[in-house]
Amino acid sequence: MNHEARFDATQYRIAPSVLEAIVRGTLSGESRLRLPSGATMKRTHPIEVRVKGAGCRVGLQLEALFGHELPTLAAWVQCQVAQSLNRMTGLDVEAVDVTFTGVFPAEPVE
Repeated sequence: MNHEARFDATQYRIAPSVLEAIVRGTLSGESRLRLPSGATMKRTHPIEVRVKGAGCRVGLQLEALFGHELPTLAAWVQCQVAQSLNRMTGLDVEAVDVTFTGVFPAEPVE
């Protein structure tokens, strides 16, 4: 017996703060990335999720650990964020636009 239910994403609403929290949670704990501080941001928020119908588009501003390949990090972020949002909300993620606004040094080992 199959108990899996499929719901139409247009039958309910998800607050923007919830969508942002999903993105933050997806990226938390990833030492190669961090959200920029307010002084380096080009937009008001480092995470923007725009929903249209059953789809969404994500805009991210991130800083990367110095020495890592930015295209590789961007592809990883795009995949992880899209999978998390789709799995948790049912929204079709049309794009995850990543803008690197800076790099940061590794923490010194004591």
